[in-house]
Amino acid sequence: MKILLVTALALAGLKAQSLPVVHMHMGPDQIARRLRERTPVMPAADCAALDLWECHADEPARVRDISLHWVQLDGDPELEAVIIAEAKVEISWVAYVFDKQSSWNLVGSFFCRQRCDDGDGLIRVLKLTEDSPRLPLCTRDLGGSGATNVTTEAFQLRGGRLWPVIQIIDYMDTLFVDPHVERRRVLASPNRLVIHTIREEPRGQVTGNKCEVWQWNKAKYAFILTASEQAKYCDPGTGTPITEKSFPTRFPGDP
Repeated sequence: MKILLVTALALAGLKAQSLPVVHMHMGPDQIARRLRERTPVMPAADCAALDLWECHADEPARVRDISLHWVQLDGDPELEAVIIAEAKVEISWVAYVFDKQSSWNLVGSFFCRQRCDDGDGLIRVLKLTEDSPRLPLCTRDLGGSGATNVTTEAFQLRGGRLWPVIQIIDYMDTLFVDPHVERRRVLASPNRLVIHTIREEPRGQVTGNKCEVWQWNKAKYAFILTASEQAKYCDPGTGTPITEKSFPTRFPGDP
C-alpha cells in the first residue's frame, strides 16, 4: 500500500487548486531591499502577505541572508522573481515566487521550518523533460516528530497562478509505528520521468521495488502515469528501471 504513495499523491495533486494569489504594493526588488534595511517600513499589507516577523516595524531582527533571482516560468517575456531568505526569528528558510500581471503578485510562499541547513535546496526552477515547461520545484521535509518526509512539489505558472503538477516523496523514514525507509530515484528519458521507489524494512534491507513511468500531458497541464509504457522502461521481474532506457537526474531531494 505505502509503496504506491507517490501515485496517490500525484493524482491528488491534479485535482488541487492553485496556490493563493496576493496583490503586492511593491515589486520583488523593493521587497528584498526593505527586508534587508526596513527603511522605510514595508506596507502593512505586503508584510502580512509575506507572513514574516522580520518585516514588522516593532521586530528588531532583520533578514540578513536574502537573495533575489529573476527566472522565466511562462511564455510571457516579463521575467518572474524568486526571493529566498533566512528567517532566523522563526528558525526557517522561506521562498517567495512573484509574477507580474498589471502589477506584481505573490503567487507562492514556501516555508521550510525543520531540518533546513540553507535555502539552496528549498526551491529550484527545472525543465524535467524536453516537452514539459520550466517548473519551480519546492523541496521540504514535511515530516513531524519521529518521521522524515522529504517531499518535492512541482508547479506550473499558468494564468498568473501556480498550479501543482506532481508531488513526490523523495525520502521517508519512520522511527516508531511501522519503522521503515522509502526513497525514490527520479530518472528521465527525453520525454518521460521514470520513478523508482525502494522500500527498506529494516533500514538497509531492500524489501520492495516499484517502477513507474510519467509523461507530461499538455491538455491536463500535469505529469500523468503512463502504465502502458511501463514495460518499455521498467524490468517486470525486479521492479527496477531498465538501465539504458532512462538516466539519473539532479532531481531535488535525491538522497
